[in-house]
This record gives sequence, C-alpha cells and structure tokens, in this order.
Amino acid sequence: MFRTIHRYEETGLGLPYPVFLIDAAEEEIDEATGRRVGLSVPDTEGLAAAVAVARSLHPRWMDGSEVRFIRRVIGMTPRDFSVAFDLDPVSFSRWENGKQQVGAWADRHLRMTAIIMLRDRIPALSIDPKAVLSLTIDESSQSAWPRISLRRAASAATYVWDSEFVSLAAS
Repeated sequence: MFRTIHRYEETGLGLPYPVFLIDAAEEEIDEATGRRVGLSVPDTEGLAAAVAVARSLHPRWMDGSEVRFIRRVIGMTPRDFSVAFDLDPVSFSRWENGKQQVGAWADRHLRMTAIIMLRDRIPALSIDPKAVLSLTIDESSQSAWPRISLRRAASAATYVWDSEFVSLAAS
C-alpha cells in the first residue's frame, strides 16, 4: 500500500538546506506490519528543475553549492559551463568550491540561464525570465538559507512551484 506524505523534507539534492515537498513523496507501507518499507519521490528530474528555478527567483546571493546544483540540473560539465559564461575554468571552479563569490553580473546571468534552460522541464510553471531582471538581492538575507517548498501538481508527477511556498529560514 502507498500513502502520500503531506510534508516531506528532502535533503538529498546536494544543497546545504532541505527542500520541503508538499503532497509529493510517497511511502510504501507493509500491510501486515503497518511499517514503512520504502519511500519514493516521483519525477526527481522535474523536482530538481523546479528547485533550481525556485532558487533562481529567490533574492539571496548564490553560494558555490547552489551554482554546482544548477549547473548539474542544466546538464553541463564545469568546462562547458565556464565556456558558455566566457569564464576562466579556474574562476568557475572557485565559485563552485566557495572560494570566490559569484559577482553580481554572473549571478544574474546564472539565474537567467537556469530559468531559460529549465522552464520547459516544468510544464506547470509559467514564469517570465524577465522576472530576474527586476530581482534585487537582499543583502540582509545572506545569513538565512532560502526555504523552498514544492507541491506536486494534481495531474501527475510534475511539480508546481508556488511563490507562497518560498520564504526565508534560519541557517
């Protein structure tokens, strides 16, 4: 028997903070014992794309692990990504390893790239990439990780990102 979990904390995406899944994760219950014997999250690729887009719309500077996460979700190697950004691969490596902060222009470019490259993977999402152009980084939010929650669309194993589910959480 399978049961949908109302709120599940996903920590296996490679981010330094959890992502909360609303009515998305399913647990398999042993009918004889009533104990959980398995857990699954459908459409993990869609989930990762939705998280990358949600994070791209959150007004906090990107840190290295988030840059790496977005690059991986897009499906590019570090070398391909640095070439696409016209960056020295060593500088890009410093970003991903947290040894150098991503500059303002590159941060915005990374966000735009994520939204443009990933929006087709999230059919329930309607977002104008121009939203990034008006995004102002909130310097006061730097001590708090973004709190991202996603709800599975009613139709299938696709994920819907809803702005009411993104707020700041203490680090």
